[in-house]
Amino acid sequence: MFFMENRKQFFQERNPSEIKKLNIHYGYTNRDLIQRIDELDPDEDALEIRTLIIPQKFRMKNSSSEASRKCYKHGSLIILPQPSGLEECYKSSYIPLNFRAEAFANLSRMKQIDINYVGYSFRPVFGRDRIKRVVPFVNVVEGTRIFSYAENYSKFRQKDKFNKIVVEKKGIRVDAYPDANRVLKEGASVVVHVPSRTEKKQKYVFGLNHIPYVPNPPIEGNNYGLSVSLALSPFLVVDEENFVESRTVHDKYDIRYTSSNSSETSKVIRFTPQDVAGYLGVIKRQLHEEDNITALTFNPFSLPSKHQAEFYIKLCNNVLIYDSDLSDKNKLRKLHLAEKSILLARAIGFFGHDNFSFWNPVRDGIYKNFEW
Repeated sequence: MFFMENRKQFFQERNPSEIKKLNIHYGYTNRDLIQRIDELDPDEDALEIRTLIIPQKFRMKNSSSEASRKCYKHGSLIILPQPSGLEECYKSSYIPLNFRAEAFANLSRMKQIDINYVGYSFRPVFGRDRIKRVVPFVNVVEGTRIFSYAENYSKFRQKDKFNKIVVEKKGIRVDAYPDANRVLKEGASVVVHVPSRTEKKQKYVFGLNHIPYVPNPPIEGNNYGLSVSLALSPFLVVDEENFVESRTVHDKYDIRYTSSNSSETSKVIRFTPQDVAGYLGVIKRQLHEEDNITALTFNPFSLPSKHQAEFYIKLCNNVLIYDSDLSDKNKLRKLHLAEKSILLARAIGFFGHDNFSFWNPVRDGIYKNFEW
């Protein structure tokens, strides 16, 4: 595999030259791209896309890379059919999974070429925070890949349940769980330590607010877990000397910018792969150490099935797209984040929510054993 940006071996992907050595197939239309990608043999085949994926409105007067960046940040989102206020939320008997399944079902009634969503969105229903949360499709599956890596290779030390013996574990370290009695309606705040995909780079250390924590079945009248999950947000960890702990530079900017007095249209919280990986670490800790399914029940992320993971790796290792803006003679490159997100949305429409965007541990196995 090509050594990409000093990435750890687990995250290595084929470069364009390596992909071109495979058995090349061609896709000249958006009509059946999903089927063509899904049918690729990951060891033998490659697809060369000879049509445009990014919508025209982003390509006008922009280079392909600029168009993709604008599409990733400002592209169409599936707005989940959530409760509009706190009282309505408490009265609901739904969990986030129900809203996603209902919204994603609409994709199956659309033509592939008309599906240009890069992710989905929701908003909090309590407090003054009404900032839109954005979940890019590509970040959910990439975050799951980071979690899988952590489960296999990322070590940390933790005291046992008696707070005495230090034990070594693998996975994502989760710290700072508060007293559960205080977090029924607003959730817990945790600090997560997420491994980097880059060699010799320290872990990202950041916080997640409004983690569903107290066991609370979605019974009509007190569905607190749903309202908590809709407010999930990352935060920067600052020590006593006001030193900001590690997080990607782009994400630090994003968090600070969304807290400023900018216009409403620019205020979003866009969840990163690290956020998804960190939340999965919380789910694991609750399940394994506390026999608590709350974070999983009220999980706001559309966890990928094994099928989606396999499809995604083909996007990374077996697909090239023609780009007239490139200077080399072949004019072929790997897919941008926005293009991957759109193709993942189309795959949800083609294969269905339950097949593609719902993790069933009996059918799919645990993420630790996924082949990435």
